Amino acid sequence: MVTKRNSSLCWIKASIVTIIMAHLLVITLPCNAQKPQNLHDGVHAREVRVGLYENKPKIFTSETGRPSGIFVGILEEIARRENWQITYVPGEWSNCLAALEEGRIDLMPDVAFSSERARKLDFHEEEVIESWSQVYAHKNTPVMTLSDLNGRRLAVLKGSIQHTVLERITNGFGFKVFFVETHSYEEAFALAANGSVDAVVSNHLYGDYYFQEYGLARTSIVLNSVALYFATAHGANSDLLEAIDNNLRAMKSEVGSVYYKELALWMESPPRIVVPRHLIWIICGIGGFLVLAFVVILLLRRQVIARTRNLVQVNETLRESEEKFRNLFQNHLAVKLLIEPENGNIVEANKAAEKFYGWSGQQLRRMKIQDINSLSSEQVEVEMEKVNAPKCYQCESRHRLADGSIRDVEVFSSRIDTKGKPLLHSIIHDITEHRKLEEHYRQAQKMEAVGHLAGGMAHDYNNMLSVILGYTELVMDRVDTSGPLHADLKEIFNAATRSAEITRQLLAFARKQTINPKVLDLNRIVEDMLKMLRRLIGEDIDLAWLPESNLWHVKIDPSQIEQILANLCVNARDAIAGVGKITIETHSVTFDEAYCADHAGFVPGEFVQLTATDDGCGMDKETLANIFEPFFTTKDVGRGTGLGLATIYGIVKQNNGFITAHSEPGKGTTFRIYLPRHAGDAEKIKVDPVTEIPLSNGEMVLLVEDESAIRKMGQMMLERLGYQVLTAGTPDEAMRLAGEHSGGIHLLITDVIMPGINGRDLADQLHTLCPDIKTLFMSGYTADMIAHRGVLEDGVNFIQKPFSMNDLGVKIRKILDAT
Repeated sequence: MVTKRNSSLCWIKASIVTIIMAHLLVITLPCNAQKPQNLHDGVHAREVRVGLYENKPKIFTSETGRPSGIFVGILEEIARRENWQITYVPGEWSNCLAALEEGRIDLMPDVAFSSERARKLDFHEEEVIESWSQVYAHKNTPVMTLSDLNGRRLAVLKGSIQHTVLERITNGFGFKVFFVETHSYEEAFALAANGSVDAVVSNHLYGDYYFQEYGLARTSIVLNSVALYFATAHGANSDLLEAIDNNLRAMKSEVGSVYYKELALWMESPPRIVVPRHLIWIICGIGGFLVLAFVVILLLRRQVIARTRNLVQVNETLRESEEKFRNLFQNHLAVKLLIEPENGNIVEANKAAEKFYGWSGQQLRRMKIQDINSLSSEQVEVEMEKVNAPKCYQCESRHRLADGSIRDVEVFSSRIDTKGKPLLHSIIHDITEHRKLEEHYRQAQKMEAVGHLAGGMAHDYNNMLSVILGYTELVMDRVDTSGPLHADLKEIFNAATRSAEITRQLLAFARKQTINPKVLDLNRIVEDMLKMLRRLIGEDIDLAWLPESNLWHVKIDPSQIEQILANLCVNARDAIAGVGKITIETHSVTFDEAYCADHAGFVPGEFVQLTATDDGCGMDKETLANIFEPFFTTKDVGRGTGLGLATIYGIVKQNNGFITAHSEPGKGTTFRIYLPRHAGDAEKIKVDPVTEIPLSNGEMVLLVEDESAIRKMGQMMLERLGYQVLTAGTPDEAMRLAGEHSGGIHLLITDVIMPGINGRDLADQLHTLCPDIKTLFMSGYTADMIAHRGVLEDGVNFIQKPFSMNDLGVKIRKILDAT
């Protein structure tokens, strides 16, 4: 303490001597002494356009309308030295950044460095000042820690580094913070003062200047310090940055330069009075004045004591501040490490790091970052070299925990100095679950793409099958039924029919048909699928079918049963991976309260049980516990989506049932699905017996189809059935033909999806010309593509492509003969 007081005494002595010498110098200097002039008088000055926004004390417009602040004072000194003519362009922060990127201004002061900004802007090397960001809140708002921001509104300066960093940190912790973007700090603090937001974040220079004026209080939420620079547009005005660097270095090395005067003026630190070198000889020559100075010092002794007391208070404040930041580091919820950049030694780890990694703080302090990072030592050294740059560094890596597990992490590192020793301050965010969600999202996108592809292929495939089936049937009708050509054509027709059936089954498997629950005989549905299932599992696997007679009925969409069976059989096939057996069984079962009490997951009641058993490789308990989770799969990448069993689980739950699974390694797997019994009678598909193709009574049919091959085929079918036919390739042509036709048109057959208006709109327009006309819609698209066009509603006539001449004839007569 004595040393500090002596230091203060010496400072006052020097000050008084300087004042006296300055007066003597004024007396002795020649009368023609001139004011400092621009170093480049007579040389044409370079105009530099500089952005100006309000962020006191760094840069702002004073009450007199002049630009002012730390950056303005420093820049104008550099401009004087470099012969620049400064033109200030005022605007909001975000507008100034946009103007800089677009070349409307040349230079922007007070820009914090970040890797994102470095892609668009260029920075000089010598930092102007360092600043940190702090959160301020209303005195009545309980915001002290980062977690207190969860669910609250926070005002931020639009485009500021505080917004970017704080949003990344809160998102990393899963906090939901509602950021309110403002165009100035003044607007942001006003919102906090009137209660429109709960808190505001700003650089501490502005915040400490104004928080009391707005009735706010500091919180303990402090963000990492950042370096502030002048910036230019990327690739432009590099000479400005070079000049700024040179002058900054020069001013920082000059005691009493404009740089230090501006900092002292605006950052409220005591001004340092520096004795110029050219006055030292004068001071030495008038030692006699020291006596007078000593007398003055005695008179100011009381002020020295007061100043010493202030220094003690400042030291105590610094000690408390250091303790505050130490507590902030240790108790912060984020995982934090302090690392020696030259060797990777972990110097300090906070409590969150101990909890995350599973090692104690003492253990972590004996480790290197190479012991945690899963990268090789050489790769870690490369990354450390990148971090050694003076700017903030962000990377993604994988860290090992004490239990041996590996976690995906995102690391933010920046250089700090502690007692003159450079360290890396690293914040580690666990992003493992985020990576899993990204993978799940990619899987979902893949499934959606497959669904779109299936729908599009179904349309084209159905159109092609329509042509194959139609023309084959027409040719078969012309040749001798007993000849070899007819037999060959019959094989083509049968193959195309089977292809159409496979297409319908695949669309059901992909859930591209409308869902319509019906009362079903489950045995009948399974029997109808056996052929497709056998094709699905291959010839090496035996499929056994053991139905129970008099099985109870269930109410479920038939396509969902098909999807359940297809998924179970595909999984069983993959588990067998060779020769084996799959058994499908049905049973009617009843569970009472006592049975359910001893069997977890079972529900009392009457159920229909669908069982699928395979003799494949089986599963262990760990795998069995996760099989119904979405995206869980034991198959190789690209061999499965992990959604099959999850989809089955969802279907069963949707229909108020439940599912169980039993498996052991090497002993196969059994799935039992229980669907509630439905008391109603099973619905039957009504099939009208037709002995021959019904012919026309001479009615006029208007056929509208944009595919020429299908249109010609349809015309030939209709004419073969005895109908008069008008054909159109577009809705406009159909309207023209209907208007020109003198007689009546009894039936419109139209495709649903066509260029221009769709088939439903065409039918509505034709009704204005032909009020009695009836309509039959046709389409090769899947139901999910045409359902919203209203053609699948009750009472609307629809035929799915491909169709045979017999199907078409029966459908037409049913429509025309209806009253």
